[in-house]
Amino acid sequence: MLEEKAPTCLVTILKKCKQSSREAVENIQSFSPFKRYMHVERTVEKELKELIEQAFQSPSSQLILVCGGVGDGKSHILSYFKDKYPDIIQAFYLHNDATESFEPQKTSIQTLAERFKEFSDEMLSSNEVKKALLAINLGTLNNFIDSEEGKAFSRLKKYVEEKKILESVIVDNSFDPDSPFQFINFSDYHMFQLTEDGPKSDYMKKLMQKITEDKPDNPFHEVYRTNCLSNCPAAEQCPVKHNYELLSLEAVQDKVTSVLIQTIVKEKLIISTRGLLNFYHDLLVSPRFESMGDLQIRDEIEKLSFEEYVDQLLPMLLFSKPEISPIMQAVHRQSPTRIRSEELDERYVEFRTKENIYSIFQEHIDLDQLAYLGRKISQSPYEINDERDGKPFKQKLVQLFTILYLLVPKQEHGCYVDIRYDQFMKYLFFWNAKKVTNLRELYGEVRDATYKWDGHVNNSYTNLRIGKAQTQYQTFQELQIKPFIQKDKEITESVLDKFLQSMTLYFKPEKAVLDTEQYPGIELDYSLYSLLSKIREGYRPNKNDKLQFIKFVEFINKLNRFGEQHKELLFEERQGAKKVKYVLQYDESFDRYSFKMEM
Repeated sequence: MLEEKAPTCLVTILKKCKQSSREAVENIQSFSPFKRYMHVERTVEKELKELIEQAFQSPSSQLILVCGGVGDGKSHILSYFKDKYPDIIQAFYLHNDATESFEPQKTSIQTLAERFKEFSDEMLSSNEVKKALLAINLGTLNNFIDSEEGKAFSRLKKYVEEKKILESVIVDNSFDPDSPFQFINFSDYHMFQLTEDGPKSDYMKKLMQKITEDKPDNPFHEVYRTNCLSNCPAAEQCPVKHNYELLSLEAVQDKVTSVLIQTIVKEKLIISTRGLLNFYHDLLVSPRFESMGDLQIRDEIEKLSFEEYVDQLLPMLLFSKPEISPIMQAVHRQSPTRIRSEELDERYVEFRTKENIYSIFQEHIDLDQLAYLGRKISQSPYEINDERDGKPFKQKLVQLFTILYLLVPKQEHGCYVDIRYDQFMKYLFFWNAKKVTNLRELYGEVRDATYKWDGHVNNSYTNLRIGKAQTQYQTFQELQIKPFIQKDKEITESVLDKFLQSMTLYFKPEKAVLDTEQYPGIELDYSLYSLLSKIREGYRPNKNDKLQFIKFVEFINKLNRFGEQHKELLFEERQGAKKVKYVLQYDESFDRYSFKMEM
């Protein structure tokens, strides 16, 4: 008699989210039912659809450049459009993955020139109407317009330059009826949005809900309902089932989303949709089950010790498994276990002094979705507290508690609030929204840190590096700077989908009149903002800081050219704990210098 086939395991269906799954491979020519279910609408999709519809109705030739970076969803959206709007898309020639050549004897650049010759300068002068969609990476676009073959496309090159497509700026990309070229830049859109109250991500959260929500067409939840809730004998102690239930909580989805956004901003992490789905898979399924079949997974789960079970829970997978993927490695550096606060210290004291560890979890953690975990902690006090064998496990439970205190606390608290990050994200919103009146403090903070970068006398003197590096003598010049702001029309939207992740701030010398282009500016991302904040609090940048942020050093050097060093220099000599100051001044009236000790 043939063995009855086991019900499909939740682990097996979740493998569809992995980057190694065939479902992760993008192809403009096909769009599977699974991809159709997983599709989440984004703002960039709406704007591209409008461009395509207007180009379709245009009586002239139209080439739409769908630009961006690797893995940012260009191919997915084009294949989605081809599946959903076949009547419109069939009017366009679609070209994807422009970095490859269809013919071995031709380069990718030669292939582009061949496939899009109808949009060369010569062919655009003819009456033939052609419509095309070109998904192209920004690097490839730059190489093409600067190539020998690109010389025949000077109108396209002029369009790219006028629209600043290859620059880090946000420009209007609405349909231009007088141009044969249109564009949309996926690099202008992000996995998250900016608001005055902080960042959020509808896209990340909706993608999580595609996996976890209780809906009839959700293939993941169907397996969870039919197998995990009734047919699987290992369900009670299954960490994958418990992880799935935990991720189904909106509060957990919000926390995971917040952690991901922080990681993107702080680590300059680039996450594609494929990478994001793979990350969600890794949150739910331990690598331990990677190559196992359904029955083998069930047997393995039934044999798990309590310590092994804890190791495979979502909180531990989220922050404690940096070896799984580059995203996990970056998220690991944001772990709440790296944070110290008075309230957390009180919790840790409880772990050292209380015999009943379960009471600590019960008091501070919402265990509704972690009943098995709570029961096992309450039933295993001797195993947990054993000084010889259980001590490492107790430390692991402290780590688990710290992460659960972030994800599912019984009451909300401010233990993990990062004030510096929150302030930066507010400034980022105001800067992108062109609300300059809200940036007064930011300009003041950067100005203050500029004076303190190399040590300072007060906030009107900058340190001049003269001769060999040494600490006994320092030389200062007076330099008065103030913000240089070009006021543009404010953006009224309360939620920004298109924005830059860094701010460029310009300053001008008080006594110099320059052309606008000559005012020194600095690109401020989170890493630099964080360092400048520490400098304002007394931190002195070291050699590595100055190498890492060499552009800020160059910014200060440019500003120093406009100081008063030709009129006055201030010298500071360190004599033990004592500082002695001298002033060298030039008297223009009598063409002479004076050097004296400052009292």
